[in-house]
Amino acid sequence: MGSETPHVATIEAWYRTWLPRIAAVTVVALAVGNGAIWVFRATSGFMITLLLSLFIAFALLPAVETLSARGWRRGLATGVVMAVAAIAAFVFTAALLGVAINQTIRLVRAAPSYLDTATMWLNDTFGLDLVADRLIADLELERSALQDLATDAANGVLGVATSAIGVVFQVLTIALFVFYILADLPRLRNAVMRRLTPELQQQADTVIGITISKVGGYVYSRSLLAIASAVFHFTAFRLIGVPYALALAMWVGVVSQFVPTVGTYLAGIFPLVIALAENPPDAIWVLVAILAYQQIENYALAPRVTANTMKLHPAVAFGSAIIGASLLGGVGALLALPAAATIVALVETYADHYEVIASGTIESPASYESRMVEVARARGERRTSRFNRVREWASIDDD
Repeated sequence: MGSETPHVATIEAWYRTWLPRIAAVTVVALAVGNGAIWVFRATSGFMITLLLSLFIAFALLPAVETLSARGWRRGLATGVVMAVAAIAAFVFTAALLGVAINQTIRLVRAAPSYLDTATMWLNDTFGLDLVADRLIADLELERSALQDLATDAANGVLGVATSAIGVVFQVLTIALFVFYILADLPRLRNAVMRRLTPELQQQADTVIGITISKVGGYVYSRSLLAIASAVFHFTAFRLIGVPYALALAMWVGVVSQFVPTVGTYLAGIFPLVIALAENPPDAIWVLVAILAYQQIENYALAPRVTANTMKLHPAVAFGSAIIGASLLGGVGALLALPAAATIVALVETYADHYEVIASGTIESPASYESRMVEVARARGERRTSRFNRVREWASIDDD
């Protein structure tokens, strides 16, 4: 028993020495962790604003650099580029709001006729005895209920006004950040580079250059595709006779290109609904036009426009959009594609590349392409042979 006393004393000394330290370190770690979480939650809105400002600034930077290289003062070039972008955004928003307001007014005015049609269909289909006027009378509210409804509407208007003020303040904040980033970018770059070693400066300059190239390339390639889509759909909608052709074409062009993954479907729903409300048979032609342009864009326009701007596998684009939306919502989904393209470009720049070994179960891309070329050649030969036989039979019949 006496031999265990020093061992027990050592354990007790260890507890007395290290247990308070472990407890103190745990308390400090918990405090720092909770403080970091609190700071992140408190500044998350600002960080999203800053990320969105950087995205917009990098998107507008090539235009500012072009004007600056032609002798414009950087502040003036920044102001002109931002003014053009703001005018374009305002025209797009005003056009869509005009369509929404006009359609809402027409829907309210046509509500009685829609109710008559619905009651006639229900009576004919299910053998009911519904009367539209009786339904309208049953749905009428008492005066007190109308007053409550008016009060709720007023509160809703105040809430919308408050939200609008918040949106305006957010837009002005982003515009201020974008202006200072673009106008003072050379000085900001020098301030950052001055604190780095020459080796780190070279790497940082490469990373910044790749980021600007990918973000700018993404925005400009998407803008070109949006313009092409808007022109095509405007022509198609005018030929079909769909109202608000210009606004709907702008909607399809912008949403289909700048909303990741589901943008094509969201873009097509709006003109389909408008066509159904105006003339249901026109909705079929609208759907045909949207699907036809999608094939033209996928196989003819998009590969050429995005070949040198944003090389990103569709699976990577889809996954990055989902992750971005999960982290930051709609802003994250918008920023996900250029961020993913930047990461892929950085990996291709700095990662090592090795020769790929042959596989006995998976065909290599080179052999697949050569096999597809051979298949196409064989199909062409068979098609030519059939065409020649048809010509021979036709010449025999003529004789």
